[in-house]
Amino acid sequence: MKSFWKNSAVVSARLAAAPGLLVTLDFDGTLTALAQTPGQARLKPEFKAALRSLACAPGISVFILSGRALKNVRSLVGLPNLYYGGNHGMEIRGPGFAWRDAGAAKARELVAAIAADIQERFPPGAGVLVENKVFSASVHYRSLKADYRRGFFSRMKTLMSAPSPTLYWRGGRKVFELLPRGAAHKGGAVKLLAGRLGCPVVATVGDDLTDEDMFMALPGRAITIRVGRKAGSKAGYFLTSQAEVLRLLHFITAARLGG
Repeated sequence: MKSFWKNSAVVSARLAAAPGLLVTLDFDGTLTALAQTPGQARLKPEFKAALRSLACAPGISVFILSGRALKNVRSLVGLPNLYYGGNHGMEIRGPGFAWRDAGAAKARELVAAIAADIQERFPPGAGVLVENKVFSASVHYRSLKADYRRGFFSRMKTLMSAPSPTLYWRGGRKVFELLPRGAAHKGGAVKLLAGRLGCPVVATVGDDLTDEDMFMALPGRAITIRVGRKAGSKAGYFLTSQAEVLRLLHFITAARLGG
């Protein structure tokens, strides 16, 4: 991985020359700092203003691609002319385009049953938050209380080791995610939307394991940026902190405007 800002002149030239550019951004940990719970996350006004300006720059389409449910991430950003992806790309909606992964939709009932089982086993005071996002589920344990720690990890180990032809588990930052096998992921979602919009150049920004899917899936000409340097990441560049993402949004806009 290379420092983005040490190589910004090269990137700026690529951004300016692109006949069409799809800028894809993760939400939690990228557009917003990680919150104690998903419900506490808020998009700061300066980030929202920067996204609005970016979307108005010539030849740019903006895609907010999140592990959150589509309705949730659209509400948090609140800008009408952007493209949004929920459940890591299992559902996409934006101007003139709507798509949903058919295979993921078939797993809804099983996802709901497992999410309900976990929620019933751990009362609200346990510090375990279960999100049923319809096509996937997230089990957050950032606030897990010590008295429940052993029982929680024992239960999760049992669930994660049980073979299933339909679903699988993946870990993240203080979260376990339940996902449909074979469903769309962030890499496939970006490629799908870029092809639909006719954008030959893609710039992606993310900070977590699921964002590696899009870093790995995109061809070498893509501009892939990770928030936080991490050994083994497939991103080409890194930013040192989430706070630098605002500067990056202004940078991309300026590059397209010739500033």
